[in-house]
Amino acid sequence: MKIIYTTIIAFTLSLGCISAQENQVSPDQASELFRTGKYGEALPMYQHLIERYDREPKYNYYLGVCLVEQRQNYNEAIERLKFASNRRVSRDAHYYLGKAYQHTYRFDSAIEEYEVFLKYASNSDPRRELAKRAIQDCESATRLTNKYFSIKVTKKDTVSENNFIAAYNFPEECGTLAPNKTFFKTGVPPENIMYRTEKGNEVFFVLEESDTATHDLYKMEQLLDRWSGSKNLRSPVNSDYDERTPFLMVDGTTFFFASDRPGGMGGLDIYRSIYDRESNSFSEPENIGPPFNSPADDYMFAADPLGQQAWFTTNRGVAPGQAVVVKLVWDNTVIKNLAENTEQIRELAALPLAMGNVWEKEQAKQQAVQQVNTDSEREFVFHINDTIVYTNYNQFLSDAARAEFKRGQMADMEKDSLEQLMRNKRQQYAQSYNQEELTRLMDEILKLEQKVYGQDNRVKRHFIRARQLETEKITQLIEEGTYRKVTPENNSNNSSLEDLDPGDFSFFSDEEFRKRKEKLTPVYQKYFTQAQIKTLQRTDSMFTWANILKLEASNLLEQSVNYNEESEERSLFGKIKNTDTLNKNQTPDETSRLISKSKELHKQALDMYHEALDEKFNIYQPRLEKFSKNASQPEMEQIFHQAQSYFEDANNQIDNMTIWNPEKYEQLGGLKRQAIEMIENELIKHASGHSTQKDDLTLPSTKPDNNIQNNYQTIQNSRTSSQNSGYDAKNQADAETVVESAFTKVNHATKNQPRKPVFKIQIGVFKNAPDSGALSKIANISSVPVAGKDLTKYFAGNYSSYEEAYHNVADIREKGFPGAFVVAFLNGEQISVNEARKITGE
Repeated sequence: MKIIYTTIIAFTLSLGCISAQENQVSPDQASELFRTGKYGEALPMYQHLIERYDREPKYNYYLGVCLVEQRQNYNEAIERLKFASNRRVSRDAHYYLGKAYQHTYRFDSAIEEYEVFLKYASNSDPRRELAKRAIQDCESATRLTNKYFSIKVTKKDTVSENNFIAAYNFPEECGTLAPNKTFFKTGVPPENIMYRTEKGNEVFFVLEESDTATHDLYKMEQLLDRWSGSKNLRSPVNSDYDERTPFLMVDGTTFFFASDRPGGMGGLDIYRSIYDRESNSFSEPENIGPPFNSPADDYMFAADPLGQQAWFTTNRGVAPGQAVVVKLVWDNTVIKNLAENTEQIRELAALPLAMGNVWEKEQAKQQAVQQVNTDSEREFVFHINDTIVYTNYNQFLSDAARAEFKRGQMADMEKDSLEQLMRNKRQQYAQSYNQEELTRLMDEILKLEQKVYGQDNRVKRHFIRARQLETEKITQLIEEGTYRKVTPENNSNNSSLEDLDPGDFSFFSDEEFRKRKEKLTPVYQKYFTQAQIKTLQRTDSMFTWANILKLEASNLLEQSVNYNEESEERSLFGKIKNTDTLNKNQTPDETSRLISKSKELHKQALDMYHEALDEKFNIYQPRLEKFSKNASQPEMEQIFHQAQSYFEDANNQIDNMTIWNPEKYEQLGGLKRQAIEMIENELIKHASGHSTQKDDLTLPSTKPDNNIQNNYQTIQNSRTSSQNSGYDAKNQADAETVVESAFTKVNHATKNQPRKPVFKIQIGVFKNAPDSGALSKIANISSVPVAGKDLTKYFAGNYSSYEEAYHNVADIREKGFPGAFVVAFLNGEQISVNEARKITGE
């Protein structure tokens, strides 16, 4: 009886606890909190209720709205709101679904939901205008997410929105960030943030505009005995919308601020404008895009370029009243890239911390005074001499040299800003038709050109002086017997090569690398230092690997086509299963996997291709400049300028690409390669003694460095030629035969032969022979030299009709020649395709 009695008491207590818990989260109480807009308090109640009543449509709706209003777990909010919308709980679900989709970067879906909401919303509903504006933001965000900045986040602090500036730890030598109340006694919003320059002579701050809730940016300057009056920065910086958090870089020209004007991604976005002190005007502000900006509020960008760090604040992913202060590395790795897809932007927008405990490394680096840390993050590349290369400030042994180097970096940043300003002026000049304005702009451009050229000399003087001071310090320490030699920095970023395994690929041969090395080694040894030779040999390895990856990508694409044909006979159930988007556990079929892998390898090949060419050009450029200045080498000057023009043109076109275009990217890589080959051909001719002029520019003789780590030759020699290569001697011979045969001209018809057109597929125009491996996969290769140029057109096939040739174009493109198209010949001469089709009656 005692046991039964105890059990009854326990059961009664348990029922009491459940009853008490239900009373704490009563639906009525949760509903009242929701109705009064207390979403933060209502959220945990609905989370508890949904655990017990998961299929209750109203609870799903209320929970979804609370999650959106509290900026929490948008993916769950979408699931709850879609369920509620299907059960027609409330038409307002479409508005909140729009917000959830917008914050997860699914802008097309967001626009659809907002438009549905607008069909039903009453004219008095204040959310109508919000939805219309949100649609504009989604449209502009679609454009802005085509590109993104590559950044390394080192720290994130969740703080109160009212005191976010305390987390910045901003250095005084870059200016002062503080609330208005620390500088102004009255008359300004006390908590808004102002910026005072490092010299203390200028203050940028925020004022609330009369009769509106918006803010404008103002400026004050220190005069001899007082401060000037407030000056409105005017358009284009200020607008009819809200502008806040001003910041001027130490270069004195790059200006950042936040605004909620149309054309952004939603909420406050960070903008950048260039300040021209000559005309006291600002350029049209540019939205800097993701991951700095998002559909949430993003503001207060500030950078310390000398410390190579920057900060900005966002409220994405945190509850109302909170914000996240983001600290990041601010150096030459912060560059814009073309986005591959929305998922990539969504992942970057989460601002993940950089891999490898970057923050801890940074802290350790600041504490390690005078200590060489070869494992630290590369901050720059500065050659002290042929064997010593510094990559971070701690490697400097001379404090004076370090300070001089920093002054050189600062001057270099100022030069970049002046160049940007000069480009803006030139753009204005090109668009103007007013003679008075044209005259003024020309005068300003000429003055800026003088400043830029003078600034370039100033940068060089600082770096030369830093190198001299550091060399003197090293000499002193050597004499004292206390010098610890700095390990030469390996300029190579070997990560892209270390992961490559010859056994993973069908196409693998070191023949191209061997030929390239034989041809260029004498040039390298004659004109370049050992450190430069290592880098050049590494770029040759990268170039070879890029070709291998590109061939492998084409091979995978061909396999995907074959697999797709084989899979046509799969069961109806199997096909439905593969297309069922609701099946969360499904895996992509083999065709999709092969296509995805092919695209991945192709992009990796192109990136490696461009990186190799860029590194080569950076080493060749100063050598060519010396040649071009030599009066006895006039032809070198012409070659150098032409090659430089090709390179600049390619890089400018890449910068102006708004979406990822692999075909265009590959074409521009070809333009860079043409520039490199022009330079190398001249250097080979010069090194072999074919030039009649005396060579007074060679370096002291150096021994060849045969220990090339992680390059193509080393990897190849580590394996036997037959092990897992999938590429035998017969294939190589066939490929070489194909290349050789391509130099035979198109057969010309005799006069007695009938006039009948022949259709071919032009695969490209090349200075050197195309890749032999790719050509070996194509039948009937022929070629024709381009008159007056050192170029050759290559063709594939011989077809009697245009239709037959056209059907084979896609296959040629997939085999590594994306620019292939149909051409026509008549009696050996190329004619227009339309003319040929008329003759054949097509």
